Amino acid sequence: MSDAKSFKRLPAIRCWIRHLLEGSYSAEEKILHTIFGELKRARVIATIVDKREIINTQTSDNNDFLNEADGNNVRLEFDLDDGTGLIRATLWNVNPENYASFNKGNIVDMVGLIRFWSSYVSISPEIIRKIEEPNSILLRNAEIIKKIKSGNIQAIPVLSEGGASIDEIPDEFDINELFEEKEQVELNGTKETLYSIIEENSKEGISFKELKQRLNIAEDELKNHIRDLEMESRIYQSEENIYQAY
Repeated sequence: MSDAKSFKRLPAIRCWIRHLLEGSYSAEEKILHTIFGELKRARVIATIVDKREIINTQTSDNNDFLNEADGNNVRLEFDLDDGTGLIRATLWNVNPENYASFNKGNIVDMVGLIRFWSSYVSISPEIIRKIEEPNSILLRNAEIIKKIKSGNIQAIPVLSEGGASIDEIPDEFDINELFEEKEQVELNGTKETLYSIIEENSKEGISFKELKQRLNIAEDELKNHIRDLEMESRIYQSEENIYQAY
């Protein structure tokens, strides 16, 4: 019975990166405790903001790391940003040519094992695919928001270094605090102005063309701000090129 439990395969939980960063990791169980429960695998949609190829000078002593049996000695690192947080995804001993199509700026849907390395949570990818359809991001965000609003969430236990719970969650604990955006030290003025315009016109929606005219900025810059606001789940595309605020 105990052997069967130790090899239990938990499903990949769809979440935002912030849920992984705010989780509490149990080294003993190799499980991340999150608001969505115990998690060993996560599925996130995020933008690759950096990619590195590194020649390995050491090997992982963790047998769970996924290695390709082709004799390669290259470690690939992807820095992922979904608008809620930044996390690193690492592939050990791989042929970089197999991942040549994944580059900075690509939006990817990634399934991977959760790792805890030097006090940092990271992902060991099992599946990576590019996202070409923007609606995929909206649908994923809507799915996560629905799960949160339904109350299908849990309090995160406080764990000691050994992974044992050392504190009960107090009665006055407000789970909603987990979703409040951290105050930014520096706000992007243009992005916040864009959000204000969309929010003011949220009832009927406002077109990309009108936003560009009102802000008088380059099209690429406007697209980047819109993408950021979508990833932050602050706005959504109700029709093609028509935007509304949540």
